Amino acid sequence: MRVVVDARSAVDPRRTGVGQYTRAVLRALPPADPDTRFVAWYLDVRGIGTRPRRFAGWAPNLSERASRLPTRLYGPLSSRTGLPRLEWLAGSSDVVLATNFISPPTSAPCVVVVVHDLAFEVMPETAPHDDMRWRRALERSLDRAAAVIVPSEAARNDLDRFYGTDARRVHVIHHGTDAEAFSPAIPPQVEEVRHRFGIKGPYIIFLGGLEPRKNLGSLVRAFGMIEDRRGSLVLAGGTVTWASNYSDEIDRAIAALPADVRARIVRTGYVPDDDRRALLSGAEVLAYPSLYEGFGFPILEAFAANVPVLTSNRSSMPEVAGNAALLVDPDDPASIAKGLDDLLGDDDLRNVLRASGMARVASFTWERCARQTSTVLGQAYASIGG
Repeated sequence: MRVVVDARSAVDPRRTGVGQYTRAVLRALPPADPDTRFVAWYLDVRGIGTRPRRFAGWAPNLSERASRLPTRLYGPLSSRTGLPRLEWLAGSSDVVLATNFISPPTSAPCVVVVVHDLAFEVMPETAPHDDMRWRRALERSLDRAAAVIVPSEAARNDLDRFYGTDARRVHVIHHGTDAEAFSPAIPPQVEEVRHRFGIKGPYIIFLGGLEPRKNLGSLVRAFGMIEDRRGSLVLAGGTVTWASNYSDEIDRAIAALPADVRARIVRTGYVPDDDRRALLSGAEVLAYPSLYEGFGFPILEAFAANVPVLTSNRSSMPEVAGNAALLVDPDDPASIAKGLDDLLGDDDLRNVLRASGMARVASFTWERCARQTSTVLGQAYASIGG
């Protein structure tokens, strides 16, 4: 069986959660299914005249095909005309794994689609970039798919609620995390990033892109309400292209706080993986009171870094966190503030959550995710007579 994987998000230099997922699955799938040939396909205009080398040496049954087309040209062209076909660019395939909601135009006999979340339906105000053309393309992608993968039961329920996708074609496969990559950084690394970003005292950290559903206005207001006045709030994440104005909303929430509180809020902007790990390792608490998530990678990253987690009591977050995090009402800044006070003021509670988090993250591996994904790919291909 030859499987072409849409790897475009994996080569994005500022990878989002979808890019993290795609890159991790590309690394874990070939060893999990050594009899299948996998091809990572992506766009790359920078390497014209050179051999693609983004995934070189990852696995003997993984190859790559780079199409020398700019994203700004390929996206509109493919969505409007259905061309060029993926097999023209990456060769023929038995199965296409569409890792980012919508399959590239293809004549492949079998397509498996990954739907990471339904935020654009649950909270349409947080996804203005998903226009009607995109939604129609998603509907076609779902209708055509031999199988659909979602990362949580919450996402499966949302998919049924909004699209009524045949439950027999929908498979819940929890994402994994690279626990080793987020194991606690050594103290000098933590001190270096603290100094570089001007972080004083103990600190609460948020990790993620700056977009409305991350609920940072409520987190900022909650920080202004907590009793502990020694520490800082670190907002570690860059602006999201389609929500560039949201940064102004965060600034307004910060500006409404007393001067002494404002002085203890640090905005780092986008941080690379090494800084992300060091910042997380040094935190007293990860605060992740998102309004909606299909999964929620930072929760597992904090577990791996041995950092207590505060997150929301809705959507997929209780499913991912289990009993290893403190759950709060994300709509209520007072609830968030109380949760932060409880964590910051109780060493025993933080230690219990640290131990629970380390135990829980052990079950979220990319190897398990890859094995289950391989099974779905094989079953989907068999279902169409492959």
